[in-house]
Amino acid sequence: MRPVNSTIRNSLIAAVLGTTTIAASPVAAEEVYMIRGFMNVFSAGMNEMTARLKRYGIRASSHSNGDWKGLAQNIISRSKRGKVSYPIIIVGHSLGGVDAPNFANALGKKGVKVGLVIGLDPGFSTPASFGPNVKQVVNYKIPSGQYYRRGRGFSGSIRNIDVSRYGVDHVGIDKSPQVQGLVISRIRSKVGK
Repeated sequence: MRPVNSTIRNSLIAAVLGTTTIAASPVAAEEVYMIRGFMNVFSAGMNEMTARLKRYGIRASSHSNGDWKGLAQNIISRSKRGKVSYPIIIVGHSLGGVDAPNFANALGKKGVKVGLVIGLDPGFSTPASFGPNVKQVVNYKIPSGQYYRRGRGFSGSIRNIDVSRYGVDHVGIDKSPQVQGLVISRIRSKVGK
């Protein structure tokens, strides 16, 4: 006698009991959002890292810094239908690094958890403080760069790390092979790939 497929078995049980079964729809792994800096001109390294992450089988995409609001709305909408993949990871360079806490906090206001935020020398204005929905924050910065800070209710970890030993400046930080290695390694560790 051949074994019965579990889906068929569950359907038969449901028919006998007069109930219905709902198959869980699989959701693809992780969502990594790479947010470039002002006018997309100086953040070519974000595109390079996106391509490298994809080669590791990681779902990564690269976006203009102003796109974060639309991305957040999309994630929030999908979260209501159980169609969000976790962990959500946000990486931002320069103005994209300033947008990263805003992106994460917008998700938090709607109950969406963010597993990791990585900043690459946020610049041009002071980044907002992080809210309670973010688990881990890492900011790779030059000595004169902006710091990431805890906001009300934040219970995760924040590390602001000086990467001047790699000889990088604000414009070149995202293109540095050493810094890219740090970012990619941290993301791979978070998603297990």
